[in-house]
Amino acid sequence: MTEAARYSADEERTLRAAVTAGQAPICPRCSVPMTTRSIGGGSFGLGYHRQREWLLCPTCKRSAIFDTKRGTRL
Repeated sequence: MTEAARYSADEERTLRAAVTAGQAPICPRCSVPMTTRSIGGGSFGLGYHRQREWLLCPTCKRSAIFDTKRGTRL
């Protein structure tokens, strides 16, 4: 049986808490610093512009995307 390619809900909460606290995110599976990329999207004029953070692990290649303002997983 192969390991799931996604983080568990608990792992994503840990990552979100680290980012919200201003800490560098560490991969919960590999314990290595993650790469962070900001992602913008939507339209300023239409009311659905979002700022998101994309966290990527350089070792296991897992990733998570969070809405920066709401702190929620997308």
